[in-house]
Amino acid sequence: MPRRTPVTTINAHKLQRLIKQTRPHVSPDDTLPHINGVRFECDGVHIHALATDRYTFAAARTRVREETDIWSAMISEQTLNWLVPWLEAHEGDTILDLSAGEDGLTITDDDGKLAVPVSTAAFPKWQHLYRNALQDAATSGALVSFDTKMLARWKHADTHLRVWQTAAEKPLLFVGEDFLGLQMPCRYRGDDAGRDAVLSDWSGSLGKGGKLTESLKPLPQPGAVAEMAEEMLRQTLRSTAEMFGVDMDTEKGRGAFNAWVHSGIYAWSAYRILQALKKADPDLAEVTVRDLNEQLESGEIGEWAWDEAEQAGHNPQQWHDEYEAHLKKLAEKAADETAA
Repeated sequence: MPRRTPVTTINAHKLQRLIKQTRPHVSPDDTLPHINGVRFECDGVHIHALATDRYTFAAARTRVREETDIWSAMISEQTLNWLVPWLEAHEGDTILDLSAGEDGLTITDDDGKLAVPVSTAAFPKWQHLYRNALQDAATSGALVSFDTKMLARWKHADTHLRVWQTAAEKPLLFVGEDFLGLQMPCRYRGDDAGRDAVLSDWSGSLGKGGKLTESLKPLPQPGAVAEMAEEMLRQTLRSTAEMFGVDMDTEKGRGAFNAWVHSGIYAWSAYRILQALKKADPDLAEVTVRDLNEQLESGEIGEWAWDEAEQAGHNPQQWHDEYEAHLKKLAEKAADETAA
């Protein structure tokens, strides 16, 4: 009886993201085939992507759409050179079926199948590295969050940097040849702030102390995009409900009705555009919303909107003057009605 080939289903964006997260850590030395690529391991619940050059080691994972069999595959850097562009040609929510067999990895989409060669070289054992790192972490139980864009600023500081941190809220200290640097941690809003929570969450993947698989169930989608999408839906429903409760017999009531209508329209429009951006490029959507949240918190969006309007070739001063003239007419009309 032929052995059944395991099939794992995820969307294109998740597979692209796994590669993007780990590929920078692939060894460029093609004489070391066991680390000259990205290793994929599926434990039935998660697909793990792994890469190392022996100096850095990246491990990323994503949930599969439904429980599947256990399999592994190593895709070389040379193969990634043409596989990545093929993946990027797919929209993020395109469903892909991954089948790992003796002949390699087969990726099936709506248009057909793609055969991806895999390496048979043994990848380094990795679970104990992360398990030990989490268990032997520094004295504070709290994990520290750092902005990766800021971490990239240290690239030209020195060839090698020494680094340490004494407490969760203290800055990260970099020491190089004739060089000192500091970077403050950033806010983290997740629930797994402690290393014990992270170790528990990853126990199924790392083994020893946790179940290898766990029941699959819908998970809340963390991140700025999900939070904004929820808020836009809330605002749409709130606005469409409130607009029918105003007194249309008064000028104030009619103004309130128009305000609620506009609020609902723009909230729904923002939600639909956000969903379209998330579908086209989920990473760009997340970055855009995070930047937007920072702008909203700053309280300077009026100044930015003015600059954006000018850069787009509009005349914001004319808009301002027209609106002031409109308000003046409304005030004069109200005054005439009061006098009458």
